[in-house]
Amino acid sequence: MAPRPVPDPFALSREQRRRGARVVASAADDAGDCATLLAILGLNPADGLTAPEGGL
Repeated sequence: MAPRPVPDPFALSREQRRRGARVVASAADDAGDCATLLAILGLNPADGLTAPEGGL
């Protein structure tokens, strides 16, 4: 019997990724700073463009 996969306790929901990317973008000094911060957090700019869960 194969072992069950263990869920990642640090996995973010789509909504958490969206909000995180938007917070970083609003707090960054410039585009380079924003890109660096997003990369450090494992996010990408497209995460901030997704619609909230449940639609608009």
